Amino acid sequence: MSVENNNFNVVKKVALPKSEFNVACTISAEGEIAKVFAISHEAYIENQEVTNGVVSFSGHIDVCMIYQLESGEIGSAFSSSPFSSKFEDDQIQSSEQAVIKLDVIDHSIESISGSEAVISLLVEQSGILVESVQINCAEFDDESICVKEDEVVISKYIGSAKASLNQTLTYLSREKIKKILASQSYAMVKNTEAGSNFVSVSGDVCTKILYIDEDDKFYNIEISDSFKEEIEIEGVSRESAIEAFANVNSSAVSVSVEEGDGGSKIVVQVPFEILALAFEESLTNMVSDVYSTKNEMQISSQSFSMSKTLSMQIVDGKVDGSLVVEQDQPRVDKILFTFASSAQVTGHSIEDGEINIEGIAKTTVVYLNDEQNSLNAVEIEVPFAVSDKTKASQQSLIFAKAYLTDVDVAVKKGRELLFDGKIKIVVAASEDEVSAVISEAKQGEPLAERDYAMQLVFAKQGDSLWDIAKINKVNQNLIANQNPDVVFPLQENKEIIIFYQNA
Repeated sequence: MSVENNNFNVVKKVALPKSEFNVACTISAEGEIAKVFAISHEAYIENQEVTNGVVSFSGHIDVCMIYQLESGEIGSAFSSSPFSSKFEDDQIQSSEQAVIKLDVIDHSIESISGSEAVISLLVEQSGILVESVQINCAEFDDESICVKEDEVVISKYIGSAKASLNQTLTYLSREKIKKILASQSYAMVKNTEAGSNFVSVSGDVCTKILYIDEDDKFYNIEISDSFKEEIEIEGVSRESAIEAFANVNSSAVSVSVEEGDGGSKIVVQVPFEILALAFEESLTNMVSDVYSTKNEMQISSQSFSMSKTLSMQIVDGKVDGSLVVEQDQPRVDKILFTFASSAQVTGHSIEDGEINIEGIAKTTVVYLNDEQNSLNAVEIEVPFAVSDKTKASQQSLIFAKAYLTDVDVAVKKGRELLFDGKIKIVVAASEDEVSAVISEAKQGEPLAERDYAMQLVFAKQGDSLWDIAKINKVNQNLIANQNPDVVFPLQENKEIIIFYQNA
């Protein structure tokens, strides 16, 4: 008996274990700090390495702080703090690709001393591991071996590639700009397409800018533009499934102002990176059953799971809520600006073809109190829930990242702050499918010689030609040729006659 290996690979995606780590950041202001109003933060991964049992990664967290000096001047300071962390699991193999998501879920001011503030950041890490798993499939080349093959669709991981881009955003202001206080930028993938050995990724880049004009009036603006980039990945075809994710390097974002007669022009350079992953589905023949007409056989089968990549989708929604300022806090007479707006996905569920995503939207409101002639700040947290139709099921692996835009806050009766904004969530989903294959077969003792020339088989309704041939250890063609009028699988109980010429 000749048995060979006809191995093939399938893609398997698994969720990386969610966990948290802390990062301390020291920020220096331009004078003695009297108050800290708002803090924004963005995490950026510069390097990652997948080795056996560990996914290690490092990068920096960019923190922007809006503050008031003892002199009363409003200012901002920026700092970038390095970090490193890892995921650990015995199942992680060195050939795998990790897609990591970091969310700064909380921060606190540890201390303020003179012009320095120490900020403690709590970071949540999660993600998905993409692995290519080899499946051992037996292949037989022996006339005495009867093989049943099934044509199966398998999902494979083709590969990944990165691209570094730099988007230029511009905004024309009628006011003369005195100072750019802060900016927040993000890049969001909205569409992917596959070509021949390349993928096309398109989406939006958005920057929120806080600035002061010559009359010391605050302005919040949002600038956005679209991008489209082709990334080479060998082996991609038009039928390939593509996932792509974009991340902005906030520490490298630059904002400049060009003054003119009619106002000011703001120019923003936003560097960001795109990670694209490609998958494909193909048909392959897998041995699902086998027997010998001459010998007993010992058969080993392998059950395996593979992940089918579904199309990425954008889930849009609105978020609104309110916050009542505590009585021991100064009342709100005028809202000056909002800053540090963000959104985080906290959970999801899928039911009846619809995905429901829950999360928390946040922003910080800086306001004026006339009675005390003071500036104050309060953070608003509003839960949100958005939904959309989906092809995913309850068992699907979901990777979702939320973006908060068009934030607006109004005051009602000096105590109630009314919040609304728009939520966009990028959802990447995959569906696991389980299959099985004959992975190994060993030849056993010879079958007993037949001492009869004919056999009458009492077959049952529903029996297939393969079932009858396997039970009686004969070739399927022998039964089919000798019983040409019989249709398989049987529609009723039937007697099948088998003649053995060599008996």
